[in-house]
Amino acid sequence: MPRSSLKDKLRDYAQSHRVLLGVNVDNLEMLLGIAHALKKDSVPLFVQLTPESLEIWGYDVMTAAMAATLDPLPTTVGWHLDHATSLDDIARALDSGFTSVMYDGSALPLKENIRNTQTVVQWARTYGALVEAEIGHVHKPGEPPEWAQLTTPEEALTFVEATGVDMLAVAIGNHHATHVANFQVDIDRLASIHAACPVPLVLHGASGIHSELYPRLRTSGITKMNFGTEFRTVWWQTIQDMPIGKPREVQAEISRRIADAIRRKWDQLSQ
Repeated sequence: MPRSSLKDKLRDYAQSHRVLLGVNVDNLEMLLGIAHALKKDSVPLFVQLTPESLEIWGYDVMTAAMAATLDPLPTTVGWHLDHATSLDDIARALDSGFTSVMYDGSALPLKENIRNTQTVVQWARTYGALVEAEIGHVHKPGEPPEWAQLTTPEEALTFVEATGVDMLAVAIGNHHATHVANFQVDIDRLASIHAACPVPLVLHGASGIHSELYPRLRTSGITKMNFGTEFRTVWWQTIQDMPIGKPREVQAEISRRIADAIRRKWDQLSQ
């Protein structure tokens, strides 16, 4: 089926307290792993790439591979640009056929984040694309701890009303590329943001969150969960398990294992 912004799915999942899966992709064997999973289970998801990964492969190469691999699948797939801090990257992704984009101005002052996000929303509307943004700041490896800023319901509402974004990434104790103990995730804060904010909420850094917490996240407003580290770990583990394998054999096994991991994640998110 043709790629989709998943706008209708996002609304339906938010209303029924279900979670859409966002899978970060760095290379072709990870992309093939997603395709293998979707051939067995017709589940909508976001295939997510960062500007850094696209720069390595080149937009032309990666988008051609995505079109050839994902467009023939029997389910709707969103092409999502993840964590773009440059408006130039946003414009390039929209021109390249991405159906949703995340502008990450979370490290900027609130007024500047709002102003830039307003521009992104205006651009995206002309393409029929969705926009995700972040308020508060989800900590990344290498950043000073004091950079982490939790989202408040008041700022979330102000931001959404000023920008018109379709999805909002929140900081509730979650972290990128690390494992977070469940007690660090502030469900009460999330529920307050959900009560105040009229858009689907997104959880970044979901790889470290125990699956037992998923039902509470769903009922407290999370409609999209992003997984990168968890599937990258599968990639690395496969290479370690096959140190003398031919590259093509290792790549095929990576794709198979990632497909299995994605299907297990669907099962966990739906329980």
